[in-house]
Amino acid sequence: MLTLTDLLFYKSSIEMLLSGLFLCVGIFLSIFLYFPQLRKGRKFLEIISSQQLNSSSKNTISPLQALLTAMSTSLGSGSIAGVPLAIVIGGPGALFWLVMYAFFGSVTKFAEVAFAIQYRTRAADRSIIGGPTSYLWQVHPFLAYWYGACAMILFAGWSALQSKALSEVFEKLGVNAYITGTVTSLFVLYMLIGGAKRIGALSSYLVPVMCTSYLLACLFILLQDISLLGDMFMLVMTTAFTGSAATGGFAGATFFMAMRQGVFKSAYVTEAGVGTAAYPHALADTQSATDQGILAMYSVAIDTFFCLISGFVVLVTGVWKSGAASNSLIYDAFSLGLPIVGPAILIFSLVLFVTGTAVGNSFNGSKSFGFFTGNKYLLGYYIFVVIMMFLGAVAQSLTLWEIMDFILPLTALPNIIGLIYLTIQHRKELIK
Repeated sequence: MLTLTDLLFYKSSIEMLLSGLFLCVGIFLSIFLYFPQLRKGRKFLEIISSQQLNSSSKNTISPLQALLTAMSTSLGSGSIAGVPLAIVIGGPGALFWLVMYAFFGSVTKFAEVAFAIQYRTRAADRSIIGGPTSYLWQVHPFLAYWYGACAMILFAGWSALQSKALSEVFEKLGVNAYITGTVTSLFVLYMLIGGAKRIGALSSYLVPVMCTSYLLACLFILLQDISLLGDMFMLVMTTAFTGSAATGGFAGATFFMAMRQGVFKSAYVTEAGVGTAAYPHALADTQSATDQGILAMYSVAIDTFFCLISGFVVLVTGVWKSGAASNSLIYDAFSLGLPIVGPAILIFSLVLFVTGTAVGNSFNGSKSFGFFTGNKYLLGYYIFVVIMMFLGAVAQSLTLWEIMDFILPLTALPNIIGLIYLTIQHRKELIK
């Protein structure tokens, strides 16, 4: 009979293999497509300065809104609370591997979004059905069904993680987790019922505000003692291949744990390799699949920057050494680095981050659900997500992360298989 220890060992082994697979696929696609993350910078500037960036029609959103909606899901609790957890478990070296995967994985995201645009279809009501399920169908229907079923659970679980991150911080202020879970869930339900237009408009307002407020507070903490920054960089680099986890040797004071935590959290935040960012991008009012892919590819740099900022704050303040695997680590860091206004700024930023991410994830999950139903009966999925968010707010933090770390490989595997096949078939179009 399998024991809990056996299950955890097998789970860790699978995650280690998948982390290596994520990284290898990113390296392969980068070489195969002649490193578009280095070649397409000028094209990216042309796209963001064009008039078409803000155009949209019925049942679509503008390319910019699609980008911001995708970013609102990636710039969530994963980049604020998830990165400190990776450092506690995998050590400061996890940040090195996070950046490594972001660089190579950005090409994976480029291909995912390009194929999502190329193979999107329309339902009977003319609403768009797109994303990984659409392009995986071109490879084999089994891959599409496999991915779609797992993605519905993955998105609901990710929304639950957002709710948990918020409830843990508010509990420090004396707010009951049940109250946080209820309010957050009901707001997300309201946004989902409003559809893509309401969600796109919310993301357009939220992303700039939440990014600016959080970034300024983090920079203020980091620049208080510039001498510590050099020590922090050295710590990251020296532990990238040796490992140094606050939770102790049994949990992963090794190179492998640092790599696994860094790559996995990078995949979770950037969504590169998982394919989930392709859902909002598939709704963009654009005729150029590669142009939207380029927008998505360079958005990875922003996701990674915010992950690094969060990680640096936790390292500089030293809270990672506590070994506490909790979503509230970043709150402790802000309380130490910016005692008077820090917690208030963090809570304000986190509310925006979590709200945008939970809404975006839930909406993307409904697109997976819509693949099976022709975009019908979406309210049923919305209710399922709301229940998951409420339960997530009152569940154990590590339990949630463990469950989602199990679902993520099941979702990513069919996406990676299909993506490699399609990239080989459409190499010329992607290289242009």
